[in-house]
Amino acid sequence: MTEPVALAEVTRTVGDEQIVESVHHGHLVVVGPAGDEGALGDPSLVTFPRSTSKPFQAIACLELLAAHGREDVVAELCDEELAIAWASHRGERMHLDAVSRLLARSGTAPEALTCPTAIPEADTVWPPTTPNEPPSRLRFNCSGKHALFALTGQAMGLSGEALIDPDGPLQQAVLEAVADAIGPLHGWGVDGCGAPAVRSSLRGLASGYRQLAAGGRWARARDAGFAHPLLVGGTGRLESALLAHRVVAKVGAEGVYAAGWTDEHGEHHGIAVKGTDGAVRGAAVAMFAVLVARGAVPGDAWSPEPVTGGPATVGEVRAAPAVTRVAWAEAAGLG
Repeated sequence: MTEPVALAEVTRTVGDEQIVESVHHGHLVVVGPAGDEGALGDPSLVTFPRSTSKPFQAIACLELLAAHGREDVVAELCDEELAIAWASHRGERMHLDAVSRLLARSGTAPEALTCPTAIPEADTVWPPTTPNEPPSRLRFNCSGKHALFALTGQAMGLSGEALIDPDGPLQQAVLEAVADAIGPLHGWGVDGCGAPAVRSSLRGLASGYRQLAAGGRWARARDAGFAHPLLVGGTGRLESALLAHRVVAKVGAEGVYAAGWTDEHGEHHGIAVKGTDGAVRGAAVAMFAVLVARGAVPGDAWSPEPVTGGPATVGEVRAAPAVTRVAWAEAAGLG
């Protein structure tokens, strides 16, 4: 396997100089109509895509609902409900409201969701509804996905743990759809939310997001994200900023990011990044730098959290030289 390379640097100011304090390493690949358009590290790396699989899981559920005679439900689902179904949300009020609406379609109580509980985070962006609010399944970042599992399972006569059983009919169909999008699966484990967590190649994930950008079978998930970018991520999140610029994007746990976009010639491209240290910030900064270099989004569409010292900004998280100098030397020549 090709060794990981530097994707992002974290600096801290000493006098007039920015000193590199730490480095995030990983792997990155971009694919387009003719195949690979640039790579750093190992584009064939087999890893867990984690929550970047969610758009494909959501479409699989819509297809299952239709196959079990619930075309009416598929037609009635609004973009807000579908966007929250492939979100890894922050638990802001808008997220909780969207999950609640989706749960109401199946009559599922929040405590019956098949994801773990989460507590309100100490941030004024998403205040608890009451002081000392207890942990709830509704606030877990995957609650929208599990709400759609509950709705789909109702049509299939499934409930409880059967909804996330990797050998059960719902998850078998979901796994098949994910494989259709991102290529052969190299087995699966258990995700943080309790659902199956597949393994696939990084190149396959980038190819899946190229398909997602193109639409086709996956268009409803893509378009719901475009319509409601903040529901997919939340305030300050990179994926929400990208969706607002019609770049379909999703974060995954342990340093995974993926995105797909359509260029000015109508050609579709996909990118996937895996930070080997599991840090999302390194993967996010590297991916954003690539998208800016490729003209997919403006440079002011998003900025990472600065490095602070007390109230002052004393450093930055920036793309490593390899990202801007090497990967895009090839890609720039393809335009």
